[in-house]
Amino acid sequence: MIRVRKLNEEPGEPEREEGSQGVNSVDVVLKRVDLKAFSSRILRISPGGHTAFHSHVREHVAVVLTGSCKIETKEATQELREAMIVTVPSGEGHRFVNPGTVPLALFILNLFTEEESKPAEPVPVGIEEGPKPEGA
Repeated sequence: MIRVRKLNEEPGEPEREEGSQGVNSVDVVLKRVDLKAFSSRILRISPGGHTAFHSHVREHVAVVLTGSCKIETKEATQELREAMIVTVPSGEGHRFVNPGTVPLALFILNLFTEEESKPAEPVPVGIEEGPKPEGA
């Protein structure tokens, strides 16, 4: 049987990682024991909100569903709009920022190598190492 879920009706979970502000996470694929090397979720970031500056061992792909986004790395800041896709390589320090006035929704697809048996947790790299959001 198929299951339809409405994003605006999903409560999600607030991101509790130090350095995150105004971020809510919704699992796209609900917990399954048969999946070993895949995860996905939707991040909802309030206007002016941002994830913590971090890196992790997995590669991930982010699709901007609604709103506007800046992805910040140590080297650059890239502006993204709806329907744009960005790939973040494994080990690349980054942060997603909502510079707009409407909520941002990002579809995040996490890709794990065959050697990884379970999803890895983010590794904080320290906010002082990354760029500061505008107005901070």
